[in-house]
Amino acid sequence: MSNDVGLESYVLVITRTKDATADHVLQRMVDRNIPHLRLNAENFGMAEIALRFPNVCDSVLSIGSVRVAIGKIRGVWLRRLIKPQACQIHEPEARAFAESEMDFALRWLIDLLSNYCHVLDGETRVLDGRNKFDQLAIVEKFGLQIPATLVTNDPAAAKDFVERHKAVAVKSVAGYGRQVEGGFYTAYTNIVTKEILDRFESIRMAPVCLQEYIDKKFELRVTVVGERVFGCRIDSQSTQKTQIDWRRQDRATPYSIYAIDQELSSRLIATMKHYGIRFASFDLVVTPDGRTVFLEMNPATQFLWIEELTGMPITDAIIDEILCGNCNCCRVP
Repeated sequence: MSNDVGLESYVLVITRTKDATADHVLQRMVDRNIPHLRLNAENFGMAEIALRFPNVCDSVLSIGSVRVAIGKIRGVWLRRLIKPQACQIHEPEARAFAESEMDFALRWLIDLLSNYCHVLDGETRVLDGRNKFDQLAIVEKFGLQIPATLVTNDPAAAKDFVERHKAVAVKSVAGYGRQVEGGFYTAYTNIVTKEILDRFESIRMAPVCLQEYIDKKFELRVTVVGERVFGCRIDSQSTQKTQIDWRRQDRATPYSIYAIDQELSSRLIATMKHYGIRFASFDLVVTPDGRTVFLEMNPATQFLWIEELTGMPITDAIIDEILCGNCNCCRVP
């Protein structure tokens, strides 16, 4: 490897090896002639760092054949952060030590970079923003309506909630999902039926989230990047499969671009600013009488499927945000 440190500025994308969304965004950077580096977090041990203090800007990050000074990294997209692996070390204690050291080094490197360039979005802020309890506790002060909600592992409290609200949705507390052989397993939202109610004793083992069921005219998936707001209307009530949970996607379900008014946009952006994040999506319900009800916010969200369905330029907005944050100098029209 050459010892020469390049003078070019780079965007650093931190993700994992298998990430089709990162692949797509990086290809768009190629199309826009934006120099970039991809760091797959699990392979952090294959990169080289030389961090010098107090002259941090003279520090160097090397990935493959590219050596770049820390001061030449113009923006970071923290797409996905997983623990680095040291598969080449076979002794268990030595491997655990190496992986722990790499994990701290990578996370602290990202924190360090945030002092010198824009990071979309920092790990701590994303984790804070994912707290569904906190979201429900604070969004009303930004003018957003929420359903009556109970999170509990007390069967008696759960049954009382259902008795009071009659139509009640039951969902996982944190939006459970994991990759399994042959697909992806997730816990969908369901309406509490008598059969579910009769099994409420089982919630002693794990809490559930119960919400008054909100009648839907349609639903909104709103993706916000900086100050740019992209609304997607999901006509979930048009197909039986998606009426309760639109994630049970049906090819017949209509998706369309939906203009978000300034008042709602301001409320969503204010919620994100509370957590210090610049990229998130919101799940909202529009009721038959025209009310808009907040369900949840998803920082560091999945967005590519919305872009593919609607053609909205979310990828370009993300790249612009990485490069410039609040400024408009790099924005694609």
